[in-house]
Amino acid sequence: MRENTSFSSSVARSASLRLVERAVTGLSRLTSAIGSLMIVISMFLIVTDVFMRYVFNNPIEGVAEIVSASIVTIVFLQLPNTIRHKRMINSDVWLDRLQQSKPRFSMFVEAIYFLAGAFMIAVLVHSILPKVVRAYTDNFTIGTPGIFVWPLWPFEFGVVVGAGLAVLVYLLMAVQHFFRAAAMKGEQAS
Repeated sequence: MRENTSFSSSVARSASLRLVERAVTGLSRLTSAIGSLMIVISMFLIVTDVFMRYVFNNPIEGVAEIVSASIVTIVFLQLPNTIRHKRMINSDVWLDRLQQSKPRFSMFVEAIYFLAGAFMIAVLVHSILPKVVRAYTDNFTIGTPGIFVWPLWPFEFGVVVGAGLAVLVYLLMAVQHFFRAAAMKGEQAS
């Protein structure tokens, strides 16, 4: 009877984990698409600015400011999807060898790696969030007053959204690896 209860809680945990995984995957795809759209818009602005500057001697005001503010936002909006696809820079030679000799221990090591990533990005979010609130409440802007002015908070908000979602992706991957390692124990015992 106890095995049946354990099995049903395992199935429920698995179903809820899949639901969270689908939500986080959808959000990371959305932020990645927004980041990609921002790249296209930035490229269009740059090309149009160069064209207007050299053909009509009339550059578009604020392009440099918008593009420079967008770059960091784009990076952080793309970050969750990059983490989800395991495209972050790392040295996996040791992990590959460990995977072959001790696959369960390798899963635990990767889970700890993902927890460390979540912690580091969470510290970043914690330090940036007050700056975003202040940029919004105090109406910080980029540009030159009288020529071109744009609010700064949307760019910083994009950084917080991307970083916050990256924390969730890291945590989800850590939980998945812990569960896989636990499942390996059950498979090895039978």
